[in-house]
Amino acid sequence: MKPTLLSPAGIAAYLDAGHWTLDTMAGRCADHARDCPGRIACQDAQGTYTWAQLDAATDRLSANLIGLGLVRDSRALVQMPSSSREMLLRIALKKAGIIGVYVPMQWRRRELDYVMQRIAPDLIVMARDALHPDDMAWLDDAAAGLHARIDLGTPTAPGWRPWDELSTPSANADDIAQIPNRSFGFDDVSLITASSGTSGLAKLCEWPEAAQICVGRGIAVRLGLTADDNLGIFAPMSGAAGVLVWTISATLPCTFTYPENFQPASLLRLVEQSAITAATTVPVILARLAAENLTPFDLSSLRVLRVGTAATNVEAARSFEESSGCKVVVASGSMECPGFGHAHVGEPKTRRLDGSVGLPLPGCRLRVDDDAGQALPPGDIGEVKVSAPFAASGYWHDPAATEAAWSDGWYATGDIGCLDDDGRLTLIGRAKEVINRSGHKILPAEVEREIARHADVFECAVVAAPDEEYGQVAWAYVQPHPGASVDAKALTALLQERGLAGYKIPARIIEVRELPRVGGGKVDKKALVAGNGSVVKP
Repeated sequence: MKPTLLSPAGIAAYLDAGHWTLDTMAGRCADHARDCPGRIACQDAQGTYTWAQLDAATDRLSANLIGLGLVRDSRALVQMPSSSREMLLRIALKKAGIIGVYVPMQWRRRELDYVMQRIAPDLIVMARDALHPDDMAWLDDAAAGLHARIDLGTPTAPGWRPWDELSTPSANADDIAQIPNRSFGFDDVSLITASSGTSGLAKLCEWPEAAQICVGRGIAVRLGLTADDNLGIFAPMSGAAGVLVWTISATLPCTFTYPENFQPASLLRLVEQSAITAATTVPVILARLAAENLTPFDLSSLRVLRVGTAATNVEAARSFEESSGCKVVVASGSMECPGFGHAHVGEPKTRRLDGSVGLPLPGCRLRVDDDAGQALPPGDIGEVKVSAPFAASGYWHDPAATEAAWSDGWYATGDIGCLDDDGRLTLIGRAKEVINRSGHKILPAEVEREIARHADVFECAVVAAPDEEYGQVAWAYVQPHPGASVDAKALTALLQERGLAGYKIPARIIEVRELPRVGGGKVDKKALVAGNGSVVKP
């Protein structure tokens, strides 16, 4: 399938400008296998693959998928933990010309059914026994008649095949011979990613091969990476933070190391044991790393930590950098367009962690518009819009949603922010989350940043709550550090002392043991809003 939003002329312009190349991720994997066959490509607790082994293993897996009768541009619905096995599958699907649709591990029947209805998959790859028994029965019924169902666990239901049946046997020579004609080209849509869905069911973003390579190349430069780096994928690859750094594999033959889990002590031990030099993660994991006692761990190998997707707690970033000696690089973007803000590892800390999200990656254009759609000058606050060669090329088979989000090549992010004179972007909040308190606008992110400065606060979320007098007021849900608690009255007094406008101070501050989350580690504010009526005043 060709990109929805890109014309042949637009593709040619990207090629002429050098943003796109004719390379593909599968082709670059083969190049690495030829040029550095013995270098480690990926590793996890289950084993290690060199680039030569990875190329051969993905050839076998790809051919075995072709042998199942899956035609080119078939769709594969994949729900699996990030691992070397996922890296194999991603490359194998590209070689077989099968579009991969990767969804978060947290998704269950409601979200899975939505995506299945939208993409009509021909292949499902997931751990069936990870679902609730009722959902297993639903899945077996919904998946009946598909070309293939691959169970990452131990298959216990008719029609499901074990992973090893596809990944370990020798492949048919005729099926292997089909790979060159089946593999995706640079301008083919080869990937569908799911947005976080914090305001409803996720949108499905289509990604051409060249866009994936383009963003990986830009991130590699911002992180100062070389082929000798060992990259820790400390975030799920179903989300932007994980998969975007994985796309660097098309640029550099680095080593990609996958953890068994995302617990802070486990990640820190892995840094020490595997001599990880760079890593990617999300803000909630960064906050947990910053709260951990780092003394028992040798983190001398870790040079840079990239933190992307949601708003980053700058205080946590500074704390971790000071304690670990590792530079923290803040990045921002969305599934529709990543990298519209990305700091550079070479910038001084005062600039890199100044509260902005840095400059856009090469080729990306930014503007900030007012409510009438007119571009605003530096310093003025409005909606952030972006246009980039590494953006998604629309929503999968959803022309109405695509038209609503993109106009004349510009994607409306829904973020509120401002640009400085140098073009650096500072994000202030989300347009959909703005709280209207009797005409006064409250940006939750501003209030969240002030609350997060409290020493006992691990993370917080500010949402709009209905109010008979003001229409809406702000409520703050606060998750304290383990062993700590937060006094609502004392925190309110502190916000007043810091000069926060009275209408911005939350009407309620509710302590919670843990904030609900969606894919990518983002706080599920929709779930908090839905529970407003049952909250008891502290």
